[in-house]
Amino acid sequence: MTVAPTTLQIQSRLAGAENYNRWIYSQIAPYIGQRILDVGCAIGNITQFYVDREKIIGLDVVQEELEVASQRFAGKNFEAHRVDVSSPLLLQFKDERLDTAVCLNVLEHVENDVHALVNMRDVLMPGGHICLLVPVNPWLFGPMDAIDHHFRRYTRRELNAKLAEARLEVVHQRYFNLLGIPAWLFTNRVLRRSMAAPVQYSLYDSIVPVLSAIERALPPPAGLSLVTVCRTPQ
Repeated sequence: MTVAPTTLQIQSRLAGAENYNRWIYSQIAPYIGQRILDVGCAIGNITQFYVDREKIIGLDVVQEELEVASQRFAGKNFEAHRVDVSSPLLLQFKDERLDTAVCLNVLEHVENDVHALVNMRDVLMPGGHICLLVPVNPWLFGPMDAIDHHFRRYTRRELNAKLAEARLEVVHQRYFNLLGIPAWLFTNRVLRRSMAAPVQYSLYDSIVPVLSAIERALPPPAGLSLVTVCRTPQ
């Protein structure tokens, strides 16, 4: 019997994909402020790029991942909290003067995603940015989504409708990682794996500099994911 990988195992494997993690960060870097709500920070694979900011409040629901992040960023302006983004407990941070929420590959894990968006909106200062990365193309849903407890893969129209419902203004949006589509299909549909092998992560990470340069010059018409930055009401 195959044992499903834990989220910590998945995040630990992703930690070695340095080019890929930096590529993700580059998509939202211009919108990152100084006081950040890091939603679903996990072990800090993306947090590492902005941990030098004024304050980082890292949230996750997996305690062992928060412990890794706390040790990793000891001595930095980082504090870890086990809080679900859709919980009313999120509002305890409303007085922290937060100007940015980073929510990368998290919203698909939340059953009531609109409520999560409203919570992030309400905890940020007026005019703050919410930086999102979500998986798209429902037809790509496979074992890796199921094992990672995804409720959905979005369409662009679906996500934008939910952002409008949450009264959030989209200020930037683009597809991300076009070549990830065939790679995802191969792993999910052909190999039927619940997690990519280390050699797959390593190989893909090695070509990320070329992929990122191409997508920087030619915004892709589709992608494995959708990057969205939205603004809270003034």
